[in-house]
Amino acid sequence: MEYLKSQSGARDVVRQFDLWLKVSFRSIRQLGADEVELFLQQLSKAPVKTHAARQRHQALRYLDWLHTQDFLRFDPRCAWPRSNFPLPSHAQRFLDLLKPTHKLPTVRSHQTSLRQFHIWLNAQHCSLTDIDRSRIESWLSWLHGRGLAACSRVHIIQHVRAYLDWLEEQGVLATPSALIRSSDLPKLPQYLPRPVSADIDAELQRRFRSSGCSYQLGMLLMRRTGLRIGELIALPYHCTSTDHAGNTLLKVPLGKLATERLVPLDPFTAKLVARLQRNGSRKRSLLLVTASGRKTNYYRYSEALKKACSGLSFQKPMTTHRLRHTYATQLLSAGMNLPSVMRLLGHTDYRMTLRYAAITDSTVFTEFENALLHNAQRYPAIAAEAPSATDPIRALPDLLRYVQKCAHEKQLDSGKALRLVRRIRRLQADLRKIARKSATKSAD
Repeated sequence: MEYLKSQSGARDVVRQFDLWLKVSFRSIRQLGADEVELFLQQLSKAPVKTHAARQRHQALRYLDWLHTQDFLRFDPRCAWPRSNFPLPSHAQRFLDLLKPTHKLPTVRSHQTSLRQFHIWLNAQHCSLTDIDRSRIESWLSWLHGRGLAACSRVHIIQHVRAYLDWLEEQGVLATPSALIRSSDLPKLPQYLPRPVSADIDAELQRRFRSSGCSYQLGMLLMRRTGLRIGELIALPYHCTSTDHAGNTLLKVPLGKLATERLVPLDPFTAKLVARLQRNGSRKRSLLLVTASGRKTNYYRYSEALKKACSGLSFQKPMTTHRLRHTYATQLLSAGMNLPSVMRLLGHTDYRMTLRYAAITDSTVFTEFENALLHNAQRYPAIAAEAPSATDPIRALPDLLRYVQKCAHEKQLDSGKALRLVRRIRRLQADLRKIARKSATKSAD
């Protein structure tokens, strides 16, 4: 209750921690680091990842406060960027060398990884000079046991590997190189793009357009321009310009990849930007701000998207980034070439575009059919002879595959498709019996 006087927003997390102590019959003064880690892992299993991250952040702040009040015997902030665990002079010097050549968020990410690494070393009573391959293997196992995503572990391992390589150059480490090997990096999963289906996409845009909520209108702008959520939040008030031909362009500021880009706007999207500019004070620096004039955050858009998606059915959880996937996939499906889509998305590598906006199955099927037709026209002499339309035994397998394809693409109800498949197979069996009898009579 004393903590909640100043942090009332953490009431839910404090209640969960209190219940966890009571159910497990644990005493707060006897808790160890492993036991607290179990509680943090329970928070990470929340159904919505954004809520899980926010709860973990609140829990770490509460545990930090308990540590300052001498209720916890150890520093629980193993992965919190604001942890005051003192970094050794070597680590601080390494971070200082990164500042001239790296962005501030990158330096802070390295700082978090090195602090976490040194907290683990401190818990193991191990100094830098004692690090060997067996210690690194133990640290990698501990890192895996924390349940972090593969991409998070890759970043941490790469940061620590760069730090250890630098320590070796400085003569601090007596152990030869290859403490961390390439095989230690977990394999990253390659996810398919998650565009929204055409009917749900149209309904979402209609709801965004008619809501009047600035956050939902902002997500409509994301859908029409392929912005990232961070770029939308940082979009300046004066974000449009006109070229010599009179076309309206959206200037996207420096974002994730430190690149600026211009995105062409259709008349509807240009009016949408003007509508957002009219909402609120015209002296503000950002296009989208809170009612008090402050910078917005991701949680506001997440809640607005959840409200807009009420009553809609999704095969996978709906996120703001899926609006960007839908934008890119629609452009590729319409025939736009890959370099142009790369420029609109702000990618610097074509593989990023293929990963975030892969060509849809329907486009591949169309291109495949066109290629077969082109080959048949180019080489008519060796083209495969088409089955006779009067031969039902040869035509029925094609009909069967067509029905199964329609069912797979959800153009036909699965129940109807199953009944049609059974009828076609029965018809095949009957025709084969007739053909066998006819052949027997001809032989006689």
